[in-house]
Amino acid sequence: MLLNILISIVGIFVTLILIIGIHEFGHFLAARLLGIKVLRFSIGFGRALWSRYDKKGTQYVIAAIPLGGYVKMLDNNENRVAQDELHLAFSHQPFYKKFIVVIAGPLANLILAFVLYWTLFMMGFTSIAPIIGQVTPHSIAANAGIKPNSEIISIDNIPTSSWMGVIIRILSRTGDTNKMQVQLKPIDNNAIQKYQLDLANWHMDNLKPDPLASLGLQPYEPEIPAIISEVAANSPAAKANLKIGDKILALNGKKITHWLELAIEIDKHPAENLHLMIERDNKILTLNIMTDYHRDFLFKKHGFLGISPYFKWPEKFLRNNQYGPIAAFQHAWQNTYDFTYLNFSIMGKLLTGKVSLQSLGGPISIFQTAGTALNQGITPFLSFLAFLSISIGIINIFPIPGLDGGHLLFQTIEAVLKQPIPPRILELCYRLGLIFLFLLIFQSIINDLLRL
Repeated sequence: MLLNILISIVGIFVTLILIIGIHEFGHFLAARLLGIKVLRFSIGFGRALWSRYDKKGTQYVIAAIPLGGYVKMLDNNENRVAQDELHLAFSHQPFYKKFIVVIAGPLANLILAFVLYWTLFMMGFTSIAPIIGQVTPHSIAANAGIKPNSEIISIDNIPTSSWMGVIIRILSRTGDTNKMQVQLKPIDNNAIQKYQLDLANWHMDNLKPDPLASLGLQPYEPEIPAIISEVAANSPAAKANLKIGDKILALNGKKITHWLELAIEIDKHPAENLHLMIERDNKILTLNIMTDYHRDFLFKKHGFLGISPYFKWPEKFLRNNQYGPIAAFQHAWQNTYDFTYLNFSIMGKLLTGKVSLQSLGGPISIFQTAGTALNQGITPFLSFLAFLSISIGIINIFPIPGLDGGHLLFQTIEAVLKQPIPPRILELCYRLGLIFLFLLIFQSIINDLLRL
């Protein structure tokens, strides 16, 4: 329990340092290479928790509010610069140097994502084939004629080798009302079948979007028998004398048919007395057992007994993803491209109103996902870091005052007009931009709270 919380905290810390740090390091490195003096490199805002200076006078800071970071450069527009240092000031650099320094942050995020994906594909991981388990009656998928026990081969003629690939393609169509092209292959033969899903009446829960369920698709999930194959030492199950081979028949009078039902019920009852009906050596026994609990990142209690089943996915449902350096390069590039496209698509639909602001996730969602991902292992954590890095990079490209895209917009206008934008106009734009960003963050935090 305590270990899971500690791992979650480490995951959050690593996420903040790596994603924010690499973004600001992009700005920092570009400025240094182009001969611009850097005064401060900060991860976070507000009061400094730690700081030090290097030989060139740059202050490195870790601050109290971990919702971003910044690189402060010598700039005559902010403070008067001595005559002998004007050549080192950001404000006195040509347009191309300013552009490179600003774009280097988002670019660093994309490069980090690519490196992480490249590493993942060389390490290798196993994914589950996107095989449909059930189709909800009268749903969009059902109306299109889609049947269970079929693997999704492609969506809109783009191959989908995993559920993540399927979800990316569906999310990219969020807000659309035309038809989605889907190719399926039944698991019992190789005859590829084509379907058209009519999105005219497609609706997805804005607060808790579920792309698959919104279309009426449910992934194949084998029913794991509720038979104990492992009992953790000193666990509630061990203290109650549960044994390997015991079959759980009922919990508090509710019939249990497979392991997932059992896990859900146990999770609902932290530190509570449960009545278990089990089958052991062809005999029916009734046991009283007190559950223990562990807390998630938000300190919510989850019940547990300390038991686990035995299950191994059939080989036909698994896809091995391990490649040499060159092939891994190609897959990493494709993943980076796909997630970049997805982010641009979703951001564009947010701005045009096709996607509700309720779908935004805030810092609570990010921190919770970081902790959960690291608890699940290094592969999910690296995948999460890569996706988040792309998202941070793309968000910063948008031309909103206060973000990198806003700086690029103003620099481009000044280059075209060949004169600086009046300070009062710049100040007004930045204030409006900060208000807009504050409202977005506020909305995302409200969304996070509503999801709890």
